[in-house]
Amino acid sequence: MRLRLELAYLGRFFEGWQVQAPRAGGTAARTVQGELEKALRDLFGSEIRAHGAGRTDSGVHADGQVAHVDLPPGAPSIPFEGIRRGLNTKLSEDVRVLSVSEAAPDFHARHSAIGKVYVYRLRRGELLHPHRGLVEALASEPLDVAAMGAAAAALVGRRDFAPFSLTGSDPGTTVRTLARLDVEEQGTLLVITAVGDGFLRGMVRRLVGTLRDVGRGRIRPEDAPIKPGPTAEARGLTLERVLYPPETFPGDFPAAAGAPVSSG
Repeated sequence: MRLRLELAYLGRFFEGWQVQAPRAGGTAARTVQGELEKALRDLFGSEIRAHGAGRTDSGVHADGQVAHVDLPPGAPSIPFEGIRRGLNTKLSEDVRVLSVSEAAPDFHARHSAIGKVYVYRLRRGELLHPHRGLVEALASEPLDVAAMGAAAAALVGRRDFAPFSLTGSDPGTTVRTLARLDVEEQGTLLVITAVGDGFLRGMVRRLVGTLRDVGRGRIRPEDAPIKPGPTAEARGLTLERVLYPPETFPGDFPAAAGAPVSSG
C-alpha cells in the first residue's frame, strides 16, 4: 500500500528535508526525511523510504509538505489515524504529521505535483517578536512596497530562472513558470507569495532578495528579471502547499525566447 502523508515542520531546527551523508567524524545532519524515516521504522519495524514533494533547504519551514511511503508486505495493519498518531508520538514537536491517507499506486509526491505555493514573511521594524521570529525575517530599513509590487509583476511568467538559482540545483532545464508573485501588506508584515510549477534551489529566496533590493531603491522594478538581488535568509520562507490534480495550475505563459518549453 502506498500512503500519502502531509507534514508541517519548523525548518530552523533541521538541515533541510533530504537525508545527507554523515559528516567527518560520523555525525549525521538532522533532516526532516531522516527523522520521519526513523519514526516509520520504529512504528512498522522495517526500513521505509519517505519521498518528499520538495527538498526544502536548511532553515526553510513547511505547513503543507507532502510525502509518500510504500508499506512493505507484512507490515502491521494500522488505521490511517493510528499511523498519524503513532508517528507523532515518535517525532519531536518541531515536526508533525498532519494527515495520512491511501494514495494511488502511481502517485508520486514529487513527480505528480503540478505546482507549489511558497510564502515569505518579512517583518518591518526594529525587532522580531521571539515567537513570530521563528518563521519571519526582519527588515529594519524603509521599503517602497509599491515598487516591490511592480517588480513582482515583472517577474511573473515563464522563463529561464537560472540567474535566480543557487549552485547545486537539480540538473535539467532551468525554465520555470512563475504564475504568481504577490506582495501583500498586513500591518508591519509583508507577505510575499510565490506560486510556480516548480522552483530551483534557492529561487524563492533569491526572488525575495530581489524584491527587497527594489524596495530599497537598489534595483529598478523593470530591471528585476535581469538583475537578481541577494538571497534572502531561510527563516522567513515556508512551503505552504503542494498542488496536485484535479487542482489546476494558475497561469498559461509562453516560454521565454530561446528557452526550452519543458519544465522540471
